[in-house]
Amino acid sequence: MTISAFDRVAPRLRWNDYSLSDEQQDLRAVTQQFLERHCTSAVVRAAEPGGFDERLWQLAGDAGISGIGIAEEIDGQGGDLPELAVVAEELGRALAPIPLAEHIVAVRLLHSTGGGGSDLAGAVAGGLVLGLAPLSGRSPWPQLVPGGAAARAVLGLVDGDLVLLRREESPPLAATEANLPLAVWALDADTEVVPLAAGDDARRLWETALGDYRVVTAAGLVGLAAGAVELARGYATERSAFGAIIGSYQAVSHTLVDGVMRIAAARNLTRRAAWYHAHESATRPELPAIALAHAAAAATRWTAAAVHVHGGFGLTLEADVSLYHRRAAARGQAAGGLREHRAAMAPALDRLVAARRSPRSEETR
Repeated sequence: MTISAFDRVAPRLRWNDYSLSDEQQDLRAVTQQFLERHCTSAVVRAAEPGGFDERLWQLAGDAGISGIGIAEEIDGQGGDLPELAVVAEELGRALAPIPLAEHIVAVRLLHSTGGGGSDLAGAVAGGLVLGLAPLSGRSPWPQLVPGGAAARAVLGLVDGDLVLLRREESPPLAATEANLPLAVWALDADTEVVPLAAGDDARRLWETALGDYRVVTAAGLVGLAAGAVELARGYATERSAFGAIIGSYQAVSHTLVDGVMRIAAARNLTRRAAWYHAHESATRPELPAIALAHAAAAATRWTAAAVHVHGGFGLTLEADVSLYHRRAAARGQAAGGLREHRAAMAPALDRLVAARRSPRSEETR
């Protein structure tokens, strides 16, 4: 593999605009309106500790939001990964207690195998919650599955083969302070294993789905960080100390501005990763992992900063900002953490560096 001067410039020319299309802006507005109406902080708290609200799940299906990114030929709403990332960001901003983005990624994967049957039909209709075991290709089972406490079927790799795991009932909740629907799935007597693909086909399908998962997780973390900073900004414009609104102090205002800028950078990177993975995944295969690593770090840092803006009140469980802070680290870690993200992006970066050092690449400079 060699990369010419044109190859280095062309991807930037093809897509370096992070603004949303008119249709994507409408999708974001509709999703925001839905969540503002149906996913208040009271709803989020009521879903704890399980982190899953069945009513909100049903409402999302009725509104058509759960069909975004799913092909129309199987009764989805259409759209691709960039549109799904738009929805995932708003779900993260609202802390929606439904593993919707992960479910849609699993539906897309199941559909891409050409099978699925009743499982696919049930998942598209919303009666069956699907999950994805993102680390199953790199570590042995049992696996901690995001959304696994709500799912009754999970896709993952077993000995290199792509399989669907079914259970009559979801495994017990893996209790964490984040109150997310995490659960450990194992290859035990209660789990039926259904083969879907093997060999190179399994690996190809899995890598595509894993990229989708990393992008939507990154988008959710961007939304989560943005939601926390928005709460902090609102608090800073109302709270007074020493005779002045605390937002007038540079230590507070500069922190908030820095947070908005860094979160915007994470958002742009995530949108870039979504576009490339949907349209030219072979050009920049490392982007989903980079976007997730960046978003996870941003969410952890800026939710903590938002807590500090709230002062001592931010550390209490009664403060809504604490909901964001407790979830930030857990969502990033469920995808494997920084070590896993770096391991995923390293081979692609090594190939890129090697290609740029090749004699042919030097000749075209």
